[in-house]
Amino acid sequence: MMARAPRLGLAAAVAVGALTASGAEALADEPGANALPITVVAIQTADADDQAEALTKALRNAVRQSLGWSLGEGDYSLEVLALSLKCAEPIDSSCESRIADQIRADRFVWGTINKKGGQVAGDLHMWVRGKGSTKVPLNYSANLTEPNDDSLKRISADTIGQLTGGPPSGSVNVRAGNLPGQVFVDGKPVGAIAASGGTFSLPAGQHTVAVRAPGYSEAQSLVQVKPNGTAEVSVTLVAQAAESKTDWRKVGGGVSLGLGVASAVVGFVSMTPVRSVQDDEAFKGYASKFTSDVDVCTQAKNDPSAAAQDVASKCSKAKTFEVVQAVTFPLAAVASGVGIYLLATSDWSGRKSAPKQPQTGFSVTPLVGPQAGKLDVTYRW
Repeated sequence: MMARAPRLGLAAAVAVGALTASGAEALADEPGANALPITVVAIQTADADDQAEALTKALRNAVRQSLGWSLGEGDYSLEVLALSLKCAEPIDSSCESRIADQIRADRFVWGTINKKGGQVAGDLHMWVRGKGSTKVPLNYSANLTEPNDDSLKRISADTIGQLTGGPPSGSVNVRAGNLPGQVFVDGKPVGAIAASGGTFSLPAGQHTVAVRAPGYSEAQSLVQVKPNGTAEVSVTLVAQAAESKTDWRKVGGGVSLGLGVASAVVGFVSMTPVRSVQDDEAFKGYASKFTSDVDVCTQAKNDPSAAAQDVASKCSKAKTFEVVQAVTFPLAAVASGVGIYLLATSDWSGRKSAPKQPQTGFSVTPLVGPQAGKLDVTYRW
């Protein structure tokens, strides 16, 4: 205690002087409108006075030059504060809270260093009201005793950056007219906005803000967020063109009608080979040997003569085309009937949704039997 008394007396004198008249160093930097103040308490040491004084000044300069931060007023000594507040050693969280109340600060930096050979080692702390403190270790050359030394300035700037985490965040108010939507910042979702808009916290710097809403094209805007500031983003969402829906009744009707026409054509074409066999002279000559109630083709099939086998071959060919007719004509009737029905009952008004079926209109009923087919078309009014 005897060895520390002169240092305490000097620190107390400095503290009293700072409280009665603001020092030039404190007055040199007025906090900006949005900057958050950080008070730097003089670094405590037992054997490195020159290094502690230089480090304290370098740290204060680093705070002044940090984006979004400003140097808090007052020149305080950690030794004097700890002694007057009867803090334990080492300083604990309870003492930090009492120091903050004493110097009326929401955040302050403090630390201790000592010499170890040709090095200076110690810890720097930053206490923030409601969050507690963070710590960064220090270890650098003991010959850095000038606050303007480039190496010490770099060490101080790096340390303040680690303690603060960089510039404080800002915020952005986002509106998309009177529409709700999803907000994306730099391509990542950050939340939703209501019709009245929404506010989001963002790191300081430039960001791309996008708003998406169902049925609208995405709208984007670049915004520069300042530390502790609030930026405004207003975008206009443009409604997307309504997608046209396929009328499957019309498609099905067209396909069915086309299939019916094609089947009918095939059926009529197949009639020609059948008729050509019936009009063939060889067929007529062979058929003249039998009465009208005899199946000529069956007789020719069982007759081994060359003339009969020729007739049997022509009968087989005709039979094939008769089968084709038996299939294609009924298919033509059914497909055409379905196609006409679908087309007649489709929506031709151009409206996006099909209207209800009216009480009046066409009614198509296809009928198919083993021997014939027909199509009933009725109009009711």
